[in-house]
Amino acid sequence: MKTELENYIEEAGLVATDDPKIDRPVYRRPGFNELLTPDELDQRIVAALQEARVSRNLTRAELAILFGSAPAAYGRYENGITKLTATRIIQLCEVLRIVPDDLFFNAAPHLWGDDPEEVQKRRRITKLAQQLPPDSLETVTTLLEAMLALRNTSPQSK
Repeated sequence: MKTELENYIEEAGLVATDDPKIDRPVYRRPGFNELLTPDELDQRIVAALQEARVSRNLTRAELAILFGSAPAAYGRYENGITKLTATRIIQLCEVLRIVPDDLFFNAAPHLWGDDPEEVQKRRRITKLAQQLPPDSLETVTTLLEAMLALRNTSPQSK
């Protein structure tokens, strides 16, 4: 008989992986036919960070000032030498006027859905919702809630 933890691992689709920095298995949910290493995840996050900075016409030195960091110290983040903490990621998102999704999406798109097509649709909906004026949010929320309620009461959903 399986333990609750074993059932959870199976239901969540987790697989045991090796991380050279940790001496025991790390359980992860594979993406679409891939399981990126921690370094590959970091590289994709850093690439998204660089893209956000460049799209705002900010140099590394300028972003370092806004980030309260020396240019060389900030450069170590973009070069993948120093790892970003959750707190520093939030601070970067504030400075760059982005949401954490913008940094994490390309690193782990499988967290947004079960297949690439679903993922792109969910990402598109999220990006569109972020652009809505505040007075439209209640209408969209009501629409989505009504759609879910209809889906949950239809014979096909049972």
